[in-house]
Amino acid sequence: MRWIDAGAPGNFMTLRTLLLTALCVAPGAIVQAAESAPAVVQPVESAHPYFEDMPYPAWSRLTAEQALKDAPVALQLATARLDAIRELTPEQMTFENTFIALGEATRELERVVDYLRTRAAVLDAPDVREAQSSLMPELNQFYSSIMADTRLWKVLCAAADCPWAAQLSTQQKMLVQQTLDGFRDNGAELPEDKKARKTKIEQEISQLTIQFGKNVLDATNAWELIVTDKSRLTGMSDNWLAAAAAEAAARGHGTPESPAWRISLKAGSAGSVLRDCEVEATRKLCWEAQLTIGKGGQYDNAAIVGRVMELRAELAQLLGFATYADYKTHHRMVNSGSKALGFVDNVMERLAPAFRAECAELIAYANERRGEKSDTMAPWNLRYYLNEYTQKKCAYDPESVRPYFACENVLKGMFSIFSGLYNISVTELPVVCLQPGQSCPEGKVEVWHPEVRMFAITDNANGAHLGSFYLDLYPRAGKRAGAWVSPLRAGAPGKDGAPHAPHLASITANFTRPVGNQQALFSHMDVQTLFHEFGHMLHAMLTDTELAAHWSSNIAWDFMELPSTINENWTWEPEALALYARHYETGEPMPAEMVAQLNAGRHFMPALSMMRQFCLAKLDLEMHMNYAQRFAGRDIDEASAELLAPWQMPSDVDEPSYMRRLSHCMTGAYAAGYYSYQWADVLAADAYRRFKEEGILNPAPAAAFRKAVLSVGGSKHAIDAFRDFMGREPDPDAHLKACGILK
Repeated sequence: MRWIDAGAPGNFMTLRTLLLTALCVAPGAIVQAAESAPAVVQPVESAHPYFEDMPYPAWSRLTAEQALKDAPVALQLATARLDAIRELTPEQMTFENTFIALGEATRELERVVDYLRTRAAVLDAPDVREAQSSLMPELNQFYSSIMADTRLWKVLCAAADCPWAAQLSTQQKMLVQQTLDGFRDNGAELPEDKKARKTKIEQEISQLTIQFGKNVLDATNAWELIVTDKSRLTGMSDNWLAAAAAEAAARGHGTPESPAWRISLKAGSAGSVLRDCEVEATRKLCWEAQLTIGKGGQYDNAAIVGRVMELRAELAQLLGFATYADYKTHHRMVNSGSKALGFVDNVMERLAPAFRAECAELIAYANERRGEKSDTMAPWNLRYYLNEYTQKKCAYDPESVRPYFACENVLKGMFSIFSGLYNISVTELPVVCLQPGQSCPEGKVEVWHPEVRMFAITDNANGAHLGSFYLDLYPRAGKRAGAWVSPLRAGAPGKDGAPHAPHLASITANFTRPVGNQQALFSHMDVQTLFHEFGHMLHAMLTDTELAAHWSSNIAWDFMELPSTINENWTWEPEALALYARHYETGEPMPAEMVAQLNAGRHFMPALSMMRQFCLAKLDLEMHMNYAQRFAGRDIDEASAELLAPWQMPSDVDEPSYMRRLSHCMTGAYAAGYYSYQWADVLAADAYRRFKEEGILNPAPAAAFRKAVLSVGGSKHAIDAFRDFMGREPDPDAHLKACGILK
């Protein structure tokens, strides 16, 4: 999964998100020695660790109990600052004490929200959940009250009309317009009775989406399958078996003489069984287990989905929009829900012939293998036969490349590639994981778990510390599934030409963990995901705007995936693979034949994988545009199946609606926005052409991309940033051409 974590879990609506939601390898580029890193400054002990201004959070002190103490103080500070803005007269108003002051008013409160949300995602625990549930109603009510505040709105409107407003810089004028648009979009001009209703809607949505996220996580954690007969796991790799045996042993199952193997719904476990296990009965058990996420018993999400859709539709209409999708997209590149759905439907129609041909071809292959004559395929067989057929046609086995993707080699190679391209250095910092009450040793950065690492990014051109990021790669109990980047703090812009203060963010993933003393060996999909998330990270670290409000995460949502998606290309190119794809034991580079086989499988049967993603985008948009017409009063699974029937692999097996567990669109910021991934695929395929033409390790196109896209954050309209880089409009067929579906 790929996203910048701007809203989940917890779905707290901060002022920042309310205002802007709508809106060649250089030698020595990677420095491993800690002494070359920016100096690590120790945090100062304070009564309010959640929001005291320190270089790095003191995670051992950021407890749920402390959040309950710090949040009220942060609320008081925010209220006092907002009161000061409300009291301004036109003669007193300046850009700094109105629009800038508004963004700064809730800085402590937003740190409480961001850090607590991070803890919930990486170290979920009952006390964290209770703190979120306790704080959420009051915080959301507070943020909603800001956007509904008539006095504050009048001050901002008056400020925008002051003579000095015409003299502002381009970025400052953009912030003024974004702020006013944000207030309007959040009901500033509504009458009081509708403002009150809006607040109630938002509070109920927040409560429901928190419960949705809990149900998904709890259902994921609740299931396990302990296998004691190894023959039930025929086809699974030695690496997978070792990891599954270690998982079982850690929970008291099996012995060295008589091992057991544990399968879970965490990344790399049941999913790998569905792809690799030769035993159909085992695959079926894992497929059926995945369907329990959000379906049945105490974890059932159907009623939550329905109620959230009803509330989101009411909210949109209250604010003057026909649908929630229109509300969410009207400041994005796509401009409207109908245009987003039109984009999705158009590509699905163009994909359909290739998709149907691929379905028929794969079913024919499965029939041949099974000695059957069938027009359908059971869903637990799809990934298995697709993988097997790919291996046969492309001579490519996904497990064969894993020894060439050792974690440290991949990290070093990735850092080297993008250090050379963007003229930066990536340095690992010494870290420590503390228990509450322990002191942080001098020169170390505190992290939230012993497996978490920390890196600093420095600009080679001027030596500036651009920012730092946490790296948390492996699954564990209490950690949310998927992979994401969380923006934690935007560095304040520098004055008089000085560099901005360092940014702070984190990369979180759930890759195949190491077994014993052996370092982790990644699948190629893991490598793709890591490069993708590092693209988000580079966007966060390389943003260099006049205003902190325009940091990387505050951009048009359907443009946000371009910097990450384009990075995936460096996981396929032979020239790039030569820098990091080396055997973990011998150090030998990946053989040229294997690289060719890897690339042969890249776009083998591309319509199958593309159609699945477009189906999710269509389901998301249809629910947020046409819930009343297509879904209300009906069984969610039946209605979803009917909607997507023309675009599915023929099957006799009923499947529950994916919306039951699609956290991206329920608890995250991708509601009516899942199409953004496919939109970004088009932009990234198009923009990558310039790298291909000028050289994928050539710093020249990278410097242009950094200047036009990465550095500007949200300070420029997305389409203008794209035009600045490519010198033209996007080619809507770029992705289909790159996949070979269109010539």
